[in-house]
Amino acid sequence: MRRLAVVVACWLLLVTAVGPAVAVGRPGADAGDSSTGILRATGAPHAVSATDGRVRSRAAAAQPAAGVVRHTIRLAEPGAVSVELSVGLTTETRQFRVTLPERATVTGTDGFDRVEGTTYEWDGRTDAPSVTYRAPVNRTVGSSTRFAATDDWALVDVTTLDAAYSWRSLGRTSYERRFAVPDGYAGRSMAYLGDYRVANASGAGQRFTVVHPEVVSTDAAPNAYAETLASVAGGIRVGARDPVVTAFVAPPPVGENGGEGGVGGLATSADIWIAADATTRDDADGTRVNEPIFVHEYVHTRQNYTAGRGLAWLSESSAFYYMGMLPHRRGATLRERFDRRFRVPERHQEAVLTETTTTDYQVWATKGARTVAGLDRRIRAATGGSRTLQDVLRRVNDHEGNVTYADLRGMVVVTAGEEPAVWLDRHADGPTPAPEPVPDAYPASNATVDPAGAEWRRGDEWVPLSTTPLPAGIPVQVRHPDVGVVVRPGDGTTTVDDPDGDPATVRFSPDEATLRVETFYGRQSTVVEVAASEDVDGDDVSNAAELDQGSDPYDASSSTASTGPDTGDGGTAGTGTAPLVGDGPGFGLAGALAALALLAAALGAGRRGGN
Repeated sequence: MRRLAVVVACWLLLVTAVGPAVAVGRPGADAGDSSTGILRATGAPHAVSATDGRVRSRAAAAQPAAGVVRHTIRLAEPGAVSVELSVGLTTETRQFRVTLPERATVTGTDGFDRVEGTTYEWDGRTDAPSVTYRAPVNRTVGSSTRFAATDDWALVDVTTLDAAYSWRSLGRTSYERRFAVPDGYAGRSMAYLGDYRVANASGAGQRFTVVHPEVVSTDAAPNAYAETLASVAGGIRVGARDPVVTAFVAPPPVGENGGEGGVGGLATSADIWIAADATTRDDADGTRVNEPIFVHEYVHTRQNYTAGRGLAWLSESSAFYYMGMLPHRRGATLRERFDRRFRVPERHQEAVLTETTTTDYQVWATKGARTVAGLDRRIRAATGGSRTLQDVLRRVNDHEGNVTYADLRGMVVVTAGEEPAVWLDRHADGPTPAPEPVPDAYPASNATVDPAGAEWRRGDEWVPLSTTPLPAGIPVQVRHPDVGVVVRPGDGTTTVDDPDGDPATVRFSPDEATLRVETFYGRQSTVVEVAASEDVDGDDVSNAAELDQGSDPYDASSSTASTGPDTGDGGTAGTGTAPLVGDGPGFGLAGALAALALLAAALGAGRRGGN
């Protein structure tokens, strides 16, 4: 019996010596995320329950015990909130520590003792230990207030109120981080404290919740904002789709002065806020939801990557691009607003996007947005409309680790080939400004193309594409005044190295028969029958030759030379009005040659008649 007791005692000492591991809860983790600390206790054949000493099987030990770290947030005073951190311990836990935010001020504890600084440790006896602290909320970036607290309400970034925690356990244990707002509403990363109304809508596999504080009034109902988000969600297909997106209407001073770029909104994780005075706007059609700002912040919720070297610009630039393009396609903004969105101030014209930092927000909002718009167009043109920028952004979201400019370039090549990547080098990794997007290049998804509207440039005027023949062998500009187009010629026609934008430039081969005109969005297209001629003005000088000599291929009287035989004196026999050789005073060389020609003709005629 004594020998058995010694064996058991030794075994228990071994368990204790090998035992407790440490797990650390990630500070600043999203609300609702589980802690990463899942422990294996001893590696012994069985795990020992801390409750009654009974031996549990491996199968039972495989399921980790779950604890909860709850942050309950309440109003405190202007500029700060009160947070009660309470821990629902598992029976396996033997030690638990919390480290509060650096600027927290502890106002009470129950079962926690201070170790050092803002780190507190469980006393090992209290069943539900807690520590209460006061934390600052107000945060301003530049002239923009991002979060604030008053006597009556608070809009807070809950990740700044988060506590780090760690534990030691005899069994496998995990802890779930939670946030609660008894008098308000908590999302994943933001929370509103105060009276509010709420509305929900669903779209594209997501649920959208809008929290509208009672302290502000806006010109639209909360459900209008929720439905707007649900309706635009289907237009963004880049992966990284959260099940729930929460939008808070932010009372002033939050969002006053528009924030960086004049946007008036902010997105963090799957939560966004929109400044109350930016939720609606007035135009010729009356008051409506300010859709562009909702699109901008929603796009940010779909960006799940960390920008590495040379790519700090992509996040904001793509959000500004879709902010301008998507509402325009949906008919929610006027054309003038689209035009203004992509204007680049003179001081930003030569900025190199890959060299920008977080201080270059306005560069991203203007030159960056225009560059992203141009890249989207190049990708669509290179792939016949089958791929878009969104295919690239999906790859960006799926990338593991930081995404660099080199990574982005490689994704563009895989998606659409080398040409769009070379274009991107010129405009993103170089100083050359991208061309301004043409609003009509982004028609509504149900827009159609009327072939009768297509035009080509003849000299200084635009004429219907049906006005044939078109000149073969030289670059020709083709456009459609109603919608932006990609011109896809038929067999034998080549696209001239385009510069970047409208109108499209193509080179026709003789007898070209077909031309396909299609929109960039929606892939609508129509086939136009055309004819092409090597000599459109009928002066026996080819279009290409006229282009080389500087004459007008559309004007027969402008030619200065023909494609005839060489004159031997450096000139070329021509069909224009100018003489081949100019006469001097008197008879001149030309007259003599003419007389000799007549004499030879007469002699020839005589010989023919005599036979």
